[in-house]
Amino acid sequence: MANLRRQCSSFRQSLFGIIQALFAFALFAIFVIAWLVQGGSIALPQWAKAWNGVSRERQETYAAALVPSVCILFLLFLFVGILLMRRERLADRNGV
Repeated sequence: MANLRRQCSSFRQSLFGIIQALFAFALFAIFVIAWLVQGGSIALPQWAKAWNGVSRERQETYAAALVPSVCILFLLFLFVGILLMRRERLADRNGV
């Protein structure tokens, strides 16, 4: 019975790790795409550029806020992931 519980726990940890890695990869991809769009390497179609009467100054403000906000979110999730991995490693060492 104890072996079955350990297998379920191991499977759950592996699944959690896979989901966490996919989420981190998605965040990194969002950051890279936002950076490339901001730099002009990826040209957006005209319909995506329609701000429906928003001034050019406000457009630049929103565009300038996009990259740092995505970067901050990426770093937040990265550090939380590292913290979770360290906590899990410590729990494994202690045999909990």
